[in-house]
Amino acid sequence: MVKVSLIWLNYNSLGFMDIALKSIESVLNLDFDNYEVIIVDNASSDGSFEKIKEFIRDKKPSSVRVKFVRSDVNRGYAGGMNLGWEARDSEAKYVVFLNNDLILQPNSLRELVDYMEGDEKLAAANGLIYHGNSERIYTAGGYGTDHWIFGNICIGIFKYECPGVNKFHYVTFASGAYMIINTEIVRKVSPEGKPFIDETFLYLDDILLGLILWNRGYRAVYVPVKSGIHYASLTTGSSKTGLYYGKRATTIGINVMRTKLTYIRQLYIARRLVGYWLLSLINRRRREEYSMLLRAVRDGLKLSPIIERRVGILDLKKAPHVHVNTIDALLELLQIKKIGRVNHEMLKQPETQ
Repeated sequence: MVKVSLIWLNYNSLGFMDIALKSIESVLNLDFDNYEVIIVDNASSDGSFEKIKEFIRDKKPSSVRVKFVRSDVNRGYAGGMNLGWEARDSEAKYVVFLNNDLILQPNSLRELVDYMEGDEKLAAANGLIYHGNSERIYTAGGYGTDHWIFGNICIGIFKYECPGVNKFHYVTFASGAYMIINTEIVRKVSPEGKPFIDETFLYLDDILLGLILWNRGYRAVYVPVKSGIHYASLTTGSSKTGLYYGKRATTIGINVMRTKLTYIRQLYIARRLVGYWLLSLINRRRREEYSMLLRAVRDGLKLSPIIERRVGILDLKKAPHVHVNTIDALLELLQIKKIGRVNHEMLKQPETQ
């Protein structure tokens, strides 16, 4: 029987404890016979970890094994999930990474495992995830573009507006909000045998993993299974946190990911460095925000060589991605044109699969 380890990551969730506890309850009551739950706490200081442990003691079914791992510092998504990875059952064929603001469908794990079992090249997957209590999609898989934009397929639209949502598709990467991975494949191809690069902290982790898998001959997929609902960004909270780590991640991506537009990547870096510097000087009202974004770009440039030494240069052409020509890329860089929402049918598939 297939064994699965689920890693549920917590950090200061007291402010949305009702959702966090619903998330844990959904994890403890999955329609699956052989799994363990690893609760990783990223050095929470708000008492949430203690409440979570108490809740699990009261609610845990006898058939579910639960482990607790507490970090001495906040290691972000990447480092926290790596701690859970190290604590996984040695016989677990699959590992699942879960956010603490995502509520799972009871049958989702069983159906995802069934899909993974059907192809030895499938290394990572996610199903259809909705946003909050709405009928709008949070993600139907992850995408990347030739001009280094990464995001969620069909985000913010209804299911009927998302072409191909009912079909199995290859994607650039599987969403880290609820991702299942093949343990042995990831252990074999990832740096130091771990799924994520600790230094990325936030927002680049699942993207890098997806591209590593495609560049090593494996696949990331979207599975047409309703998997859960995600109350996105409750842990990161401040929009400034998201802006900083998002811009830092994009900067690293430009430097470690080869695309058909790599020859103009320096223009993208210069646009950010010069643009945010000028805006921080002339826009007093938003000076703090632009200074933070400038710092994010500079920090991304400092981290890029470290990430490159770990993963090498990753070729986007080896993964499904959105084709963007030079003119459209430059127009978007100048904020004249936007790519808009991406659906599965916009993804250019690799030549060999």
